[in-house]
Amino acid sequence: MNLGQIGQKYRISDSYLNSKEDAFLIAATSIDDLIIKIQNNVSKGELTENLKKLSEFLRDVKNSSF
Repeated sequence: MNLGQIGQKYRISDSYLNSKEDAFLIAATSIDDLIIKIQNNVSKGELTENLKKLSEFLRDVKNSSF
């Protein structure tokens, strides 16, 4: 899978995911969003799903080809 395909899978614009380094910024922003959800007492189920998706995204990026 290449970065374009990963972007499509996770609905991330090509303009935001041009390199593996961009994936770090996307992941950091996702973590910031999760922190806000934790502070707002979002359900554990929703947090679990969000964390699984973030984990899968990072694995896909790590294993991606250019």
